[in-house]
Amino acid sequence: NYEEKYAPDPLGKEMSDNARVFKVYLDEAESHDDDMVGGFKETIDSLLVFAALFSGVITSFIIATITSLQPDYSQIAAILLVEQVQLLRAAGNSSAISAIPKSSVDLGNASVDTHDLWINGLFLASLSLALVTALLSVLVKQWLQAYSSISAGNAKQRAMIRQFRYGGLVKWRVPEIVGALPLILHMSLALFLMGLSLYI
Repeated sequence: NYEEKYAPDPLGKEMSDNARVFKVYLDEAESHDDDMVGGFKETIDSLLVFAALFSGVITSFIIATITSLQPDYSQIAAILLVEQVQLLRAAGNSSAISAIPKSSVDLGNASVDTHDLWINGLFLASLSLALVTALLSVLVKQWLQAYSSISAGNAKQRAMIRQFRYGGLVKWRVPEIVGALPLILHMSLALFLMGLSLYI
């Protein structure tokens, strides 16, 4: 009860720098902010842990599948060795070297299977979204830390600073960003599962 907690203001001082209205406002705002910021921080902390672990898992799959996007150098080396042996035989037999067919190796035009492109594309998109979630989570944590920091001054100044910060929080749509972070992580998980289904 604010009437018991704070003495009434003298007549004509109801809007002074340390008036009861500002103290009551600060108490109510602190209660509201503690609930709001506490909920945001719990959500963000769990998202950061999941995003970090999930990024590690995705990275291990990318490392395993990225080799399929590169040419098979052992096969290329074998083809070139066969051609070299044929050239040496032709030279040893006094045959025409021009009669030896050229190898079909074209390093500049190496083709990659579309299936492998899809798998790696989905894994990389999934990793990108997980990292975006982690980045936005860290930024929101910094915003919330700045929002919750204690301001100096009398009750009126602190009330004005709090209202300014709250207005910024609403203007920058921080609650919506916090609400969107799980959706981004869910999209990342969906892309990973699609890539995994193609990989298996």
